[in-house]
Formats: sequence, structure tokens, C-alpha cells
Amino acid sequence: MTRARFSLIVFDMDGVLTDSSAGHARAFDELWAEIGVTTPPAYADIMGRPTEPVVREFTRHLDPEDADIHRWVAFKQDRARRYLSVMATFPDALPSVAALARAGFGLALGTGASRRTTLQLLAHAGLDAFFPVVVTGDDVRLGKPAPETFTLAIERSGGKPDTSLVIEDSLAGLAAGLAAGAWTASVRTGEKVKHNRFVGAFPDLAALLPVIQSPA
Repeated sequence: MTRARFSLIVFDMDGVLTDSSAGHARAFDELWAEIGVTTPPAYADIMGRPTEPVVREFTRHLDPEDADIHRWVAFKQDRARRYLSVMATFPDALPSVAALARAGFGLALGTGASRRTTLQLLAHAGLDAFFPVVVTGDDVRLGKPAPETFTLAIERSGGKPDTSLVIEDSLAGLAAGLAAGAWTASVRTGEKVKHNRFVGAFPDLAALLPVIQSPA
């Protein structure tokens, strides 16, 4: 019997499973307006990164205290959670994840979102039962593009980097997966990196599924 090339599939959440980018972008816009950041970053340049380091980076000129940072992060996360009800799940997300589970692949999630937001989104999408390992921005010291998110997800799943595939939509996420020693693929955004462990850019999860399931 031939075995699949990968044994563990590690999913990012925002932009891969859930179409939540618009909600996060709106929450950031409201935060920047609230605290007077007049030249905020484009959401495309910060997506995939945890909220706290983004807030620290783009409010440095305000010389904030840690208490300010924590308050602003909470503001953004609260606003994002308000929009959970309008954050859609990509139509191929549940069927693709369910197909991989039925085929016996290990599944894990690695996201820069907070644990509270992550669990709410997974439950809203009907995906919460599929991921025995969930690593969030609350679990790591350095978020993407640092490798810690995916290193932890692989370790906690009992997997090995060289038989793990990280599925991402952002360049920061792809960099994190590669730095963790895993294989990577992008979906939905067309993001590409030059690396021998980059599998390719795919329009959606349905298109990537045959590659995952192909023999080693």
C-alpha cells in the first residue's frame, strides 16, 4: 500500500478556512482611528501576524505603556469578535477538512488569532471537532513569520516537520512554516516563495486536496 507524502496537515485559519479578513481589517481600521494612527499599514501587509506585535510596531511613535498596548489589543480583538457573525466560512473548507480526516491525516491548526476568537470561529464554521491541536497567538512568544506557531503545532501533534504540510494564505505564514522545517502551500491569494519545500499556490483547498493525497 502506498502512503501519502504528508502525515500531518497544519492549517492557518484566517483566509484559509474562514473568510475573516474583512472583519479583521475593519477592526484594525477602527483601532487606528481610535488611537490616532494617521498612517496605518495596509491590512495586506500585516495579515497573518498576531495583533500585539502589529500594534506595538505601528504605535511606537506614540511611546505607549504596556497597559496602553494591552488595552488597544483588547479593543481590536473585541471589535473583530463583533463581526464573527458576518465572517463566512469558505465553502470548500468543511468538505476538505472532513475528507482529510476520513483519510486518516493528522490535523492541526496554527493561527495568530487569540484563542477566544479562534474557538468561536471554529465553532461557527462547524470545524471545532476536527482539530485536536490548536495553537493560537496566545500560546507563543513570537508570532508569524517566526516558526513557533507551527513548531508547537507539529510537536503537540506528535508529527515531524518533514512529513508535515502547512497551508497558508500569507507570506508571513509561509515563512513561518518553512522556518519550522515543514512543507508549505498557499491557497486563495496566489502567494509564492522560492523554496524547495514550497509545494505551490492553489486557488482553493479543493484544488490542493489531490496533491495532499497523492502517494509519496
